[in-house]
Amino acid sequence: MNFVKTLCASALVAAASLAVPTLSMAEEINLKYHAFTGKGPSNLATRWFMDEVEKRTEGKVKFTRIFGGALGKLSGQPENIKVGAFDMGEFSPVYNPGLFPLANVTSLPFMTDNPMAHVHSGHELFQTPAVEAEFTAMNQKYLFPGQWGSIQMLSHDPIRSVEDLKAAKIRAHGGAAEILKALDITVYGIPWGELPAAAERKVVTAAIIGAPADAYAFGFGEIFSYWDAVDWFYFPMPVSINLDTWNGLPDDVKAVIEEVRDETVSQARLLLEATEGEAIDALNKLTDVVKFDEAEWEKMISARDVAWQNWVDAREADGLAGQAVLDEFVALLEKNADL
Repeated sequence: MNFVKTLCASALVAAASLAVPTLSMAEEINLKYHAFTGKGPSNLATRWFMDEVEKRTEGKVKFTRIFGGALGKLSGQPENIKVGAFDMGEFSPVYNPGLFPLANVTSLPFMTDNPMAHVHSGHELFQTPAVEAEFTAMNQKYLFPGQWGSIQMLSHDPIRSVEDLKAAKIRAHGGAAEILKALDITVYGIPWGELPAAAERKVVTAAIIGAPADAYAFGFGEIFSYWDAVDWFYFPMPVSINLDTWNGLPDDVKAVIEEVRDETVSQARLLLEATEGEAIDALNKLTDVVKFDEAEWEKMISARDVAWQNWVDAREADGLAGQAVLDEFVALLEKNADL
């Protein structure tokens, strides 16, 4: 009888061990993160996020961190997250406007001069039904803003007017390209990796790029002589996770991730700004700061309005709610103006 009881007890223990995950199983949750570049400004916020999630889950979650673009370029990040080549990564609607046409409203030019308001507004916008649907269609869950850096112009010659812009050969993308097109100015779409050599050879004579941090880090202050130090737009770089991966996480892990993601919104800007002091000092020594004359600035704002309308018209032509999304983002910027 004791033998039978022992067998029954052992069977119950075995069944229970199969039905309930053990702590060791929980500790084996591993999420693969891929960075399209090496450790730097573009992944500061994500590294902070991963550190916090690992700490707050007390080791239940570990991130395998792959830096240097071994699994693809920035433009390939959304598709790779979609198919599960890795679980999590940064991408930009600027590089994938066809996949994220509404999310790309965050890259329109001269929307605000308050980067913290912009990053919080982008975070809220990406969780609205219309924009969230773009992530869902790509088998992704939006998490938080990544770099969200300032985009500014450096040039070989001083640029103070629209005519100066027209005389230059300008590398631009995103919102900067949109406003230049509205001014009937040709845009040179040179890839980032080829830009230093193109700028040195004066294939392009100006570049509207991530600055001050990236411009300094990649040596553009030593290539160009002038810097306008004005934010043309803020480069949106959301971080997302494969939706199947997200759905498979335990509820307690999801709760930690949700908590940390909200804190990462401000960290995305604060961490980047902490790196900009050295860059600003260096660029001020390496270049001369120039700005548009007041009358020319009014022309730029008029061109900005045209660029915004062009964006709306293109979305509406595709059957998307371009005007509604633009209006919502502008309203969010006004709401967050004091941040």
